Amino acid sequence: MTHRMSTYWQRWGIFLILLLPIALLMILNPVFRQPGNLFNLWQQASIIGIIAIGQTMVIILGGFDLSVGAVAALSGVVCYLMFGLGGGGLAMVGGVVAALTACAIVGALNGLLITVFNITPLIATLGVLSIVRGLVLIVTNGELVYAEGPAYAFSEFLQDSTLWLPNAGLLFVGLAVAAALVLRRTIFGQYIFAIGGNEKAASLAGLPVLQVKILTYAICSMMAGVGGLLLSSRTASALPNAGISYELQAITAAVIGGAALGGGKGSIFGTVLGILLITAIGNGLNLYNVSPFWQTGVTGLILLLAVGFSTWGNREARSVIR
Repeated sequence: MTHRMSTYWQRWGIFLILLLPIALLMILNPVFRQPGNLFNLWQQASIIGIIAIGQTMVIILGGFDLSVGAVAALSGVVCYLMFGLGGGGLAMVGGVVAALTACAIVGALNGLLITVFNITPLIATLGVLSIVRGLVLIVTNGELVYAEGPAYAFSEFLQDSTLWLPNAGLLFVGLAVAAALVLRRTIFGQYIFAIGGNEKAASLAGLPVLQVKILTYAICSMMAGVGGLLLSSRTASALPNAGISYELQAITAAVIGGAALGGGKGSIFGTVLGILLITAIGNGLNLYNVSPFWQTGVTGLILLLAVGFSTWGNREARSVIR
């Protein structure tokens, strides 16, 4: 009974703690529960949420990716530079394809550094973060990238709604469902869990560890690229400094959702719930004019709480087994 209660609290305790301030916001602040604000909240959650989906897959694999914020900025810059070449609808498609291709290459580079060169995920992705951010700043000279024509059509589509639901939010849900099916219903997803649970045993069993790692990191970067495109669409421009601290929020959402930083455990559904909770709390703090600096601190505190619950739950489970 004690083991069952500790497991339940480990999995859902952080959700219950975060739901309390959200419930108070729903009761005390009428603006928070207005449909317009909830619509905006869903749109805001979509950007980090899509990035968090890719981050969750990497965490389940047994790693993490600190370069996702820089990759999101790269995606927007590449896309809007392509828009600037003109060409109408063709430029729109070309910009998106070029952006996601560039992101996939960065993700594959992360995977190669970690698998082939045996560099730890912390050092590899941190180094790639600096390289990508530097390249983006060099190419743009640190200035916004604007584009006429395709940029406005692209922005209008992503910021519009279908049947009163935000297109960005529908994209978020669609990608979350697709990622969940890949993880739970495909051999590739089973490989991710197996490698994250015990990489050495997976390698001895003949699993394609190198290929799975490279592909998973590439998918993570592509998800970050999609998030970057959504971010750029909000202002119809690309900001080279975009995406700062996105990696922290993505990791926090995944850990809140039950992903183990050691690998082998996690779910897309839990990550979606985690990002919705984080976004709702941030939205509530904005409504009360709380400084963004404090909001960053709150995100860090939530991450510590989530990791603490996971660690405490595992310790309790081990004590019961003994």
